[in-house]
Amino acid sequence: MNRLSFGKRIASSWLYIALILSALVSTQAMAAQAEATVSKNVVGVNEVFQLTVSVDDSVNTNSLDLTPLSPDFTYGRPSISSGTSMINGVISRNTSWTVALAATKVGTFTIPAFQIGSSKTDPITITVLKSAKQSQSAQANQSSISIEGINDKSTIYVGESINYRVRILIGEQMDQASLAPPYGDGLTATQVGQDAQNEVVQNGRRYIVITRNYQITADKPGSITLHGAKFSGSVIKGSRGFGSTLTMPVDKTAKNIELTVKAKPANYQGLWLPTPDLQLQQTWQPTFNDNTEVNAKVGEPITRTLTLRIKNIAQSSMPNISLTYPNTVRSYNEKPEYSESNGYTIMTLKQVIIPRETGKVVLPEIAINWWNTQTEKEQVTKVTGLTLDVTADPNASATIVPPALTTPEAAQTSPKADSHLPAIQNGVMHSGYWPWATAVFALLWLITLTLLIKARKAQSNTNTKSIQTTVNTDIDKALQQALAERDAIKVQTYFKQWKQQQQAKLATNPELASELDNAVAEIMASTYSQDRQQWDDKRFQQLLKQVAQLKMTSSQHSALSGLDPK
Repeated sequence: MNRLSFGKRIASSWLYIALILSALVSTQAMAAQAEATVSKNVVGVNEVFQLTVSVDDSVNTNSLDLTPLSPDFTYGRPSISSGTSMINGVISRNTSWTVALAATKVGTFTIPAFQIGSSKTDPITITVLKSAKQSQSAQANQSSISIEGINDKSTIYVGESINYRVRILIGEQMDQASLAPPYGDGLTATQVGQDAQNEVVQNGRRYIVITRNYQITADKPGSITLHGAKFSGSVIKGSRGFGSTLTMPVDKTAKNIELTVKAKPANYQGLWLPTPDLQLQQTWQPTFNDNTEVNAKVGEPITRTLTLRIKNIAQSSMPNISLTYPNTVRSYNEKPEYSESNGYTIMTLKQVIIPRETGKVVLPEIAINWWNTQTEKEQVTKVTGLTLDVTADPNASATIVPPALTTPEAAQTSPKADSHLPAIQNGVMHSGYWPWATAVFALLWLITLTLLIKARKAQSNTNTKSIQTTVNTDIDKALQQALAERDAIKVQTYFKQWKQQQQAKLATNPELASELDNAVAEIMASTYSQDRQQWDDKRFQQLLKQVAQLKMTSSQHSALSGLDPK
């Protein structure tokens, strides 16, 4: 029984291996692709041209049967080549047959499909003329280069964009090729992405295919003609070996397209955004799991990332998202990042929000009005806001812990302190060391109280200088110190106080004031964004020097003299 069982196991193992091998062989046969190409589609009677049949596999060289060519063509002995190559660890094999053909009579004939294993080539149509000269003339007139423009829709709204795809087929060797974009009155064409290039075989001819995409945006309503893209270059004619070559200019233009551009509805309110699809998403860092109310701490940054995706809209038409946050938080926006994907223009905006005070803080929702070009109705897309329950951060700054207080009353009421009671010695009542202990405790209490008062004053000054305001009349020094310590929050705080003191000077140069605000915003962005970077204060220091060089007029001096706290 054991031998019989063992024999069955061996037999089943061999059967399993055979099934795997047969599956691999059948998979390779199914994966193999056969292809037939010719050097010319238009030939003269008895003019020799070339037929190439190839299959991307290693097959028997006798697999190609050329006898179906006999009625209409004469052919010679095929030249056979095969090879194996390995690219990036992938092995590829190829077998090809090259044979010379000549048509025996005038007319239109078909080179039949060839069966090679499980693969089959496509048939090829050949036009045969009376002479080789006629075939050359017909070949020259035949379009070996073509261009077409494809648009995804013909009816749009003002401000809406369409995708226009240019597809060029090149079947000749070319030089100095160029492509002019489409154009039209009231239309703006912008190239999107990079050109794509591949190869195709059509009716036995191999072509290089170049694809380029444009975004066409309508700037005014009406019926507008979109003139097709134009392809220009020089085709190289002549022998590939010795002999002269001839270059012939070629200009091909895609067909024109008629567009109907609708006007903005008269009753529409707000920013005009015509699109078939608008998506607005947001994420929070830290992650709050879609809670409407979360806990936060003073000085702890929160990043709000907004992603806006709009279809058929140019980047220049994307809305500028601007929010007004309460004064209890500091906020700033990073520069938006733009990208393109599948007809969508995508804008990503990061906002950093830093709570300044404890309590409830409401961060507003965001709502965008837009016009749905499919339903032809106004829509609103929004994301919810967030309520912060802000508490103080115990680790925000070091605090001085005062020593524990020991009061005389506490010492007196201690039941275990027997030595504190008067003692009777030698018939005379003595007070013991209680008066001395009382004096010592009183002295310690006064020292402790003094230290506590000083500690509280020091802590108050530290907190005041670090977050809120400063009593230092020379705010310049405090600002410079904050820059030296590279403390972004202090820089922003002292800058606001410094700006109030310098408002008379800054009023004479609003442009300089705006540059200062931008410089501080860049410092905050470098410090509190998710990708934190080292910030450089050189530009900020240069702007401060420019303000110091500004001079106020006499009228400004007199107007501000009454407000001088000195």
